[in-house]
Amino acid sequence: MEVRLLQQHEVLPALHLVWDVFVTEVAPGYTPEGVAEFQKFIKYENIHQMWQRGDIIFFGAYDDTELCGTLAFGPDGHILLFFVKKQYQGRGIGRMLFQAAYNDCALRLRVNKLTVNSAPGAVNHYIHMGMRPISEEQEKNGIRYVPMEMYVTQGLVTPVQQKSKTPVIIAIVIGVILMIALLAGGILLAKNVRQSIRQRQEYMEPFEEHRDGSGDDGDWDSDDNKEELSGIQAIPESIAEDLSYEIEEETYSFSDKEKKSAVIEFHVMYPKITGLADEKTEKQVNETLKEYAMKTVDEIYQNPSDEIKERVLREDQPVLVDDVEYKVCYASEDLLSVVYEDYGYQGGRNYFAQHLRTCNISLKDGKIYEVKDIVELNDEFIDEWLDTMQGEVGNDAFLEELTKEEMKKTLEGDSLDGVYVVNFFLDADGIEIGYDLNYPEDDNHDLGYVWVTAPFSYNEIEEFKTDKFPL
Repeated sequence: MEVRLLQQHEVLPALHLVWDVFVTEVAPGYTPEGVAEFQKFIKYENIHQMWQRGDIIFFGAYDDTELCGTLAFGPDGHILLFFVKKQYQGRGIGRMLFQAAYNDCALRLRVNKLTVNSAPGAVNHYIHMGMRPISEEQEKNGIRYVPMEMYVTQGLVTPVQQKSKTPVIIAIVIGVILMIALLAGGILLAKNVRQSIRQRQEYMEPFEEHRDGSGDDGDWDSDDNKEELSGIQAIPESIAEDLSYEIEEETYSFSDKEKKSAVIEFHVMYPKITGLADEKTEKQVNETLKEYAMKTVDEIYQNPSDEIKERVLREDQPVLVDDVEYKVCYASEDLLSVVYEDYGYQGGRNYFAQHLRTCNISLKDGKIYEVKDIVELNDEFIDEWLDTMQGEVGNDAFLEELTKEEMKKTLEGDSLDGVYVVNFFLDADGIEIGYDLNYPEDDNHDLGYVWVTAPFSYNEIEEFKTDKFPL
């Protein structure tokens, strides 16, 4: 089996393959409007123009001279078409095509994400390859789809194996098995797109019913169907006008190319403040903003615990990878509120972790605010907060393992052995208070949520507010 970039004269046969697979396996689930929209998109005249502009890239899989599968994507890493002939499905060809696209995005295009608007029936296939849903199912022009994404890093590039006449199943990215186990639920956006809830179990059961060879049944997406902002990037920011300071972006990047037996790569982004009147406070604020962003890198690499050291020693190929994004969701003359979303492999391919961290800091003296500085943690607030948290996930059993006194302790900053890490942030709509959740493995209280925050409008929080917080 050979997987390679297609030349212009090979695009038309690829489109014929796409249409044949679409008609038999995908079209029955589309409305007539959706079928017409797809047919319009794959017309050669349209694809040829995209090719000429450099807006589409095709990979093809060949069994000798027969084209048996194709994957097309844009230079931004967005998958547009992904189809494998029926008789070749289940033989790992979809994996090989996906890996080729991943490698191209990492090494040539230098994009940091692969994205797709998946047909609902292909969601579990993409999960199997390491992608994750980032919102609920949507519909546009008669086409139902689920936006999905996957981070791309050079450290996790894997060569595409090409063997003639032999079914090949390759490891497309270190940690795919783990991504299935931990990210299979993706992000469920409940009540509003600001609240990000990662739920695994919902997807695990149907996934087991699907064969290997993710994406083989066919999928497509036009430019009109690209996903909108989601996760922390969808938080409605509140940035005051005419601020006396500026907010810049800093990046810490590190990749250890010398260690052939290990993958070590970090890409951490964080904000930096310039122009504060007090230089000492400015330095303190910036050190804190970087410290919060670098927390995982510090814990797994710069100052690793004995547990991390032992993991690395046990692994045949240790993996230390961390990717951090942030958003400044609130900025005034006195206060900055920042959210960080952190993804990483902490020692090996079986130790994937995702975290939400928040930093709420005074620009007057560098003080870091905590939840107990904002609200009076009395029974009335705890009852209201718990009700809102359970409403966000739609499950009254959520957090039922905690007593009211234990909840109060966690909101005061006691994480109970790291399980319930309290977070809060401000945005244009109000204040959100919740947990970054880290249940031990096999804890029956773990309902599959990675982090959950409960939203309160500024009016709703008023009756609980302390006089310690500058609102």
